[in-house]
Amino acid sequence: MNASFDIIRTGKHYLLINFGEEWRFEVMEILANEDFRIRMLDTLEEQLLSDLIAYGKGPDFTFDEL
Repeated sequence: MNASFDIIRTGKHYLLINFGEEWRFEVMEILANEDFRIRMLDTLEEQLLSDLIAYGKGPDFTFDEL
């Protein structure tokens, strides 16, 4: 299932694949500027979802709920 960013929910876990890299994260907060504060599941580092797609969407772009 390729989910849309429109269905992102706080507390849910997601997998993002882009340009050959995989990220598994939990959504911590939905921000007013249509961005999301996320926490990586493997490192517990927090960042913005926009940082993961700052360079665009590659041909392998996939976004799914875990």
